[in-house]
Amino acid sequence: MDEWSTLAHIVRPRGLRGEVIAEAGGFTPEQMLEFPTITLRPPGIEVKLEAAWPHQGRMVLKIAGIDGVEAAEALRGAELTIPRQDRPPAPEGEVYFSDLIGCRVIEKDSGLELGVVADCLEYGGPMLLQVKQGDGELLIPFVSAICQQVDIAGKQILVVLPEGLKEL
Repeated sequence: MDEWSTLAHIVRPRGLRGEVIAEAGGFTPEQMLEFPTITLRPPGIEVKLEAAWPHQGRMVLKIAGIDGVEAAEALRGAELTIPRQDRPPAPEGEVYFSDLIGCRVIEKDSGLELGVVADCLEYGGPMLLQVKQGDGELLIPFVSAICQQVDIAGKQILVVLPEGLKEL
């Protein structure tokens, strides 16, 4: 099991002072600033967040020591991570998206395994589970009407798919 949990994925630089735009993995700016240890991957070095605030559905982050556009550009595609054990527990009835990665997706009625969650995608609607099996891919909305049982410890999600979803 991966020992790291992703706080944010750096998308691109913002402005001239080394700030970056990031997709935050469900954490608030306040939570992100409280973590004692944040590791930038790659290259795997510890960093300190100086500031964090929401902006147009994403997060703006200022990382100590990153003070210009060139330095911020070098971070494009990197992730800010924390040791998994440092994560606060997920609120009741919620899960960390990163915990869904690697879960087997099984049709509740038939017991048929549809594949394994490879990624969680957000496009403005409900989050989509990117489920892969062999060369095939299935995008399943992560909503309670479809994903009826989520067992993080057992790495399994039981689903009831709407008619025609598998054929898309």
